[in-house]
Amino acid sequence: MAKAPAGTVEYTKVSPDELHFDPSNPRFTRPGGRPSEAQIQTLLEKEPHIALELVDSFLANGFIEYEPLVVRRRDEGGYLVIEGNRRLAAIRHIRANRAKYEKKSARLADLDNVSVLIFPDTGDEQDQKQRVYLGVRHLFGFRDWPAESKARFLDSQIKSKADLVRTMRELNIKRHEIARYLVPLRLRKQARELWEPHKDQEFWVLGEGLNRSGIREYIGLEVEKDSLQIKGVANDRLKNLLTFVYGTPQEDRKDRRIEDTRDLSKLGKVLVHKEARAALEKGRTLEEASILIDSPDEAITRLKRLASELKVVVDVLKKRPGGSSLAAKFTTFERAVKQFISDAK
Repeated sequence: MAKAPAGTVEYTKVSPDELHFDPSNPRFTRPGGRPSEAQIQTLLEKEPHIALELVDSFLANGFIEYEPLVVRRRDEGGYLVIEGNRRLAAIRHIRANRAKYEKKSARLADLDNVSVLIFPDTGDEQDQKQRVYLGVRHLFGFRDWPAESKARFLDSQIKSKADLVRTMRELNIKRHEIARYLVPLRLRKQARELWEPHKDQEFWVLGEGLNRSGIREYIGLEVEKDSLQIKGVANDRLKNLLTFVYGTPQEDRKDRRIEDTRDLSKLGKVLVHKEARAALEKGRTLEEASILIDSPDEAITRLKRLASELKVVVDVLKKRPGGSSLAAKFTTFERAVKQFISDAK
């Protein structure tokens, strides 16, 4: 196929056999090297990408020509897919299992040639257009990438102050919005050995945690303002934090303190309170440690609530063997609580 004039975006149809996943795509890059095509195919078929959910649409409708894949030519021949990797994975899966699907659809021949837009290969202006295309499309929700993929894209684009300024300008994105994704990724890269036991855990839980000032203060996180590179972190406390957030494999992660991202705000408050922080580090639950933050009035409110809940539990158990003795002892406790609250007023 003859190349179009330099700088021209070309529309054509090609065989999926000529299309290749881009191993430098932020969705696929991982510590330890670039993945193979087979590894990328497997990755895309699983969560969070779930390319196989597109299979039924292709079987029913074939390939929709007015939504072409976006590609660039490879030096080795064929094309790298810039945009449309999930669709390519679904098409490859169908073609690899043609006997299985040909009974379900008369549209399989539509997948033997698919529409593509061929982006120009070289030039700063073309590189800038590609960056903006991917950034706008995937950072802002048109075809939303998972948080880690967004972070990897930004990490590939920003190495210096000039890169940061350029990215903010090109994508009309604020510095703090970039930092939300970029800082946790770079922290993980810098502290790779500490992250290793948690490499399969959800990246964004800690990303959300680093938005809490108490958590950043606890680990002593310092970030270089002009490039968003990590300047410093207390590794011993970062190790603690990873346990609080993710638990440890040896304990089947039952020692994690965070059950929901809503717990992160409470964790931030605990970590900046000396007594509460010490309790958490010694193995207390987040709820237990947070009690130590209570003001006297808050503690009394908590006591009243707990006494009320405990009364319900005792009522359930008092008909069981030994329950009457438990109920009598609770009555004594309940009177003591009411007297304490009365005296406190």
